[in-house]
Amino acid sequence: MTPTLDIDHGVVRDSFSRAAASYDAAAVLQAQVRDELLDRLQLVKLQPAVVVDLGAGTGHATLELKKRYRGARVVAADLAEGMLREAGRRQTLLRRFERVGADAAALPFRDSSVDLVWSNLAWHGFVDPLAVVAEWQRVVRPEGLLMFSAFGVDSLRDLLGPQAGLVSFPDMHDIGDALVHAGFAEPVMDAERMNLGYRRAEDLIAELRSALGGNALAGRRRGLLGRAAYRRWLDALESRRGADGLIPVVLEIIQGHAWCPSRKRLPEGLSPVTFTPRTVRPGTAPIRPPSE
Repeated sequence: MTPTLDIDHGVVRDSFSRAAASYDAAAVLQAQVRDELLDRLQLVKLQPAVVVDLGAGTGHATLELKKRYRGARVVAADLAEGMLREAGRRQTLLRRFERVGADAAALPFRDSSVDLVWSNLAWHGFVDPLAVVAEWQRVVRPEGLLMFSAFGVDSLRDLLGPQAGLVSFPDMHDIGDALVHAGFAEPVMDAERMNLGYRRAEDLIAELRSALGGNALAGRRRGLLGRAAYRRWLDALESRRGADGLIPVVLEIIQGHAWCPSRKRLPEGLSPVTFTPRTVRPGTAPIRPPSE
């Protein structure tokens, strides 16, 4: 089962807020995965009235979702205020969406009020993934859809040095187990490995700090990384440079979707009970409770 991660909630919020202005320049991978996820959505027959982009970042996916579902209420939800400010700049007079500051584990939406929950590469910032999945199941309506992507367990394993301060990425099967446990029906997921190459170790480190939110571990070193330690990290990365002149990095990208059953499971594993009125045929009497 997906464990609670040792992440500092405030650091995640503040790091992404600070990175908002430069995020798009560093988030090339996020844009590629976003576009692939949007392509998959074309295969789904769904006309949602309410769409929530969870971990919306600077709002690129939110705008695309608004273009696709013009009549829907589309909401950009993100923990980082700076990201939501940048997302606001994506809006036009014809394509406006709402922006909401939200903790993914405590969403400000009513039960069964959302038709499509969308989340692109935000999982690594969830402090308690199980609580987040439970919230997804709570807010999505019966027969509504969850569509998401996440960095998988094999991502960045080849980075050297404790200075990286990387969070733990989930195993695809653990995500599936979490979705089923929360009450989603038959989640469908797949994973692919992406091989990247960096010409400069400094660019790789900068992308980690910006696009991935930097070091958000609760047990991280306080204060700035010393020059000597930073230099050792650079040297460790340089030692991996290949014959093509690039520093190789492997990422595992998980993409998946799951439907909410037509009869949602209630908290504590209970199931709803439906009472159907009995039809009484002519000439018969209904069953009545015994008189007091």
